[in-house]
Amino acid sequence: MFRKIADLHIHSFYSDGTMSPEEIIIAASNKGVGLLAITDHDILDGSMELMKLCNSYDIKCIPGVEVDAVDNGVNYHILGYGINLANEEFSQFIKQNRNLLEEVNIKLIEKMEHDYDCVTLSDYTDFKYDKRKGGWKALHYFIEKGLTKSLLEGFMLYSKHEHSYNCVQFPSIEQVCKYIHSAGGKAILAHPGKVIKEANIDDFKNEILRIVNSGIDGIECYYPSHTREITNLCIEICKDRNLLITCGSDCHGEFEDSEIGEMNIPIEKLRLDDICKRL
Repeated sequence: MFRKIADLHIHSFYSDGTMSPEEIIIAASNKGVGLLAITDHDILDGSMELMKLCNSYDIKCIPGVEVDAVDNGVNYHILGYGINLANEEFSQFIKQNRNLLEEVNIKLIEKMEHDYDCVTLSDYTDFKYDKRKGGWKALHYFIEKGLTKSLLEGFMLYSKHEHSYNCVQFPSIEQVCKYIHSAGGKAILAHPGKVIKEANIDDFKNEILRIVNSGIDGIECYYPSHTREITNLCIEICKDRNLLITCGSDCHGEFEDSEIGEMNIPIEKLRLDDICKRL
């Protein structure tokens, strides 16, 4: 197991990826991944399916999810690992967060109704799309209505209408951590280099330390867009604070560019403690 690599941040078609859990585990096996997690956005179905599949493959799998939180107006993603997927309280919390995620899109549609004759909330509500194509419902709806030509182009409509995650009441980082802990899991700050916009490295460090104090158990130190400086700083913080160290490709299949296992991080370079002991 420990001669192989880890990828603990992958999205299936249950959220905004294009691959099924089985396609993910097959691709991971072909890439030499020995430790794997599906961490879909605010939904547990992909992880639940993966855990049923893993006994048929030479891969250890960790239950996971990626949870949206808002702190000081910024949308942070918190990875929950080692959670009890059967925990009813946690399951209900995740469902509520998933509904909030869709409410962000509904509120955008309500804004757009005033600007586009072809856009109506009732029409959007009835709209169906192929989840295997990645992304989410609103992005496909924009293409269907001829407003955009690609899924990624749909992102521009959010900024055009000055629309953000702040339009709904997402939980705080502290609240997310508490729910993850109550389900027996560990809370990991996902891709801080992607979210924290502090240009000064000292300010960046201080912001991570502030967030860690909200109940964070570890940091996703190894991430495709992290610079070496950010990676090393995150590892340093984890070692100083005795936090977990994780890695992930954030692969969404064909929806985005990253690939399963692309970080090529050996499992022994991570610090997973209790998460691995439960496997």
